[in-house]
Amino acid sequence: MTGVNMQLLDTTPKWLGLTLACSACTLVVVGLGFLVNQLIQVNITPFSLLLHFALAVTLSAWILNLRFTMDPAKKPLLAIGVVVVVGLIWSSFQQWLGYLQTGLINDITLLAGATLMDAVGGCVTYALFHLRLLRK
Repeated sequence: MTGVNMQLLDTTPKWLGLTLACSACTLVVVGLGFLVNQLIQVNITPFSLLLHFALAVTLSAWILNLRFTMDPAKKPLLAIGVVVVVGLIWSSFQQWLGYLQTGLINDITLLAGATLMDAVGGCVTYALFHLRLLRK
């Protein structure tokens, strides 16, 4: 084998530490949801909004860690787009399961809130990423 150094992550130790801290906080939120029986709910609740936010921050941070060829200024926008799309798919899945099980759909305000929490979570990571870039 040749001495090719293939790295999957394009990150600094400080940013990786922040990403791991976000991941740990998300696991704590999921664990609390599991303990209080909120994870098996098919409808969107205030806990779901918190989970959307936590997962959006974590997912966008991990996307920013990945190494791929893209303009560094556009990378955070891609991360926000990905977390909003994943959040919309997750919300749609919750809507569909809730309708199949109960015949009711969720309140549109909570559905919009879930999408807003996805966008806010991505924007938090976007702001932290730009603060890291400005320090270089």
